[in-house]
Amino acid sequence: MEQNNNSQSINDMLPPELITQILLRLSVKHLGCVKSVSKLWNNLISDPNFAKSHFELSLAPSHRCIFIPEVTIDHRSIDLDALSHATDADAAAATITKIPPSDNYSDDDIVLGSCRGFIALYQYPHFFVIWNPLTGSHRIISCHHIAKISDMATNSYYSFGGEVLFGFGYDATRDDYLVVLGWNDKKENKEGHLDFFSLRSNSWSSFIIPDQIKWRKNWTPSVFYNGAIHWLNHDGDYDAIVTILVFDTSKRKGLLEIPVPERVGKDYPCRLTVLGGCLALYYDNDKYDYDYDKCVIWVMKEYNVQSSWTSYEIPSSNFEPVYLSEDGDFIGFDESDGMSKYNVRGELLLRFDRPCDQVGYFSYTVYTESLLILPNDGSEEKEGYVTLSFYALLCGILALLILLYAVMMDEVF
Repeated sequence: MEQNNNSQSINDMLPPELITQILLRLSVKHLGCVKSVSKLWNNLISDPNFAKSHFELSLAPSHRCIFIPEVTIDHRSIDLDALSHATDADAAAATITKIPPSDNYSDDDIVLGSCRGFIALYQYPHFFVIWNPLTGSHRIISCHHIAKISDMATNSYYSFGGEVLFGFGYDATRDDYLVVLGWNDKKENKEGHLDFFSLRSNSWSSFIIPDQIKWRKNWTPSVFYNGAIHWLNHDGDYDAIVTILVFDTSKRKGLLEIPVPERVGKDYPCRLTVLGGCLALYYDNDKYDYDYDKCVIWVMKEYNVQSSWTSYEIPSSNFEPVYLSEDGDFIGFDESDGMSKYNVRGELLLRFDRPCDQVGYFSYTVYTESLLILPNDGSEEKEGYVTLSFYALLCGILALLILLYAVMMDEVF
C-alpha cells in the first residue's frame, strides 16, 4: 500500500543514538509512557541490552515495597520514593496480582529477598520463584532433590527452626543470578552444605562448608548487598546474634564473616536490611521481656569496618524500618500495621494509615524497579522500523522533550 507523503521513519527525524541517550535518562515510569509512541521506541525499550544499561545508568531509580499477604493472591506494592513526599500511603500504592504460577499459591509462600528488580519467593512445598513484578519475567526452580528441602513436602518453611539459609543474589562477573541454600546434614556428621542454582547455566552446584565457619540459627531473610548475600547468624535461640555470614556470588567458594556492632547486646533479636545504600540492622519488633521503648537502628557506613557502625534511635517499640529517603528520613512499619516517617533525630514526622489494605500477617521486601529479564529468557522477536504520520511523529518528539525537561528540572532542584 502506498504510504502517505506525510509519513516517514522516526529515524529520519532523530538519530537513533540520540533517542537512546534520551530514553536512558528517563525513569521506568516515564519509559512506560513513551513505549507506545512507535514500534522503534518499543523495540528499543524492550531490548535486554537497553534494560541493562538503563538499570546501571538510571538517574532516578524507583524503589518499591511489595506486600505478600497469607490470605490472598492479590498483592500490593507501594512506591517508597513517592511515599517519602506523600501524606497518604494509598496514594503511592498499586495492585499486583497473581505471583506466577498462581495455580500453586499457598499461604506458606514467603518472600526471601530481592535483587535488581527481581523478587525471590519460596513456594510450598519445594519450589522457588524468581519474578520481576514490572515485566512479568520469571523462572520456577525446583529444589526437591536437596535432602533438607525434600522434607518440606510434609513440613512448612517455618518448621525448620532457622536451620536453612535461603538467599538470592547477582554475579556481575558472569551476568548471572544465584539462588542459594545452606543446610546442616544431621545424618552425616552434621556437615554444613551450601547449594546454589545458576539461572544462566540452569544447574545446581554445591560444596561442603568448612568446619571453622558454621551458622547456628538464621531466622531472618537474607540481604543482597555489595556483590554478596548476607545473613544474620544466631547462636541457638532466636535472640542471640553472633555475626553476619557472607556469600560472595562471584567467588562461589564459601562463607565469610563480618562483625556486628560491639554495642549490640547478644540478647537482642535483630533483622538485617539495607538503608540509604548501606548495610544495616535493627532490633526486631517482636515482643520479648526486654526494654522495647525504642527501636535501635545500626548502619554500617563503611563496609566490613566494625567501627563504622552508627546507631539511630526511634522512640517506638514496634518500628521496623524499610527505607531511608533522600532527605534522610526513616520510613517503616509502626503500630497497628500502619507506617510512620521519622527523621534521624527520632522525631515523628508523619504517620500513615495501614498500607495497601493489608490485614494480618504478610511478608515483604523492598526492590528497585527494572526492565531486566532473566538469563536465557531471550526477548520477543523485533520488528522493523515503523512509519508514523507527521503529526503523530511530532507529538511523540514533543512528549520525549517534555519528559527530558522534567528529568533535568528534577536534577536541578
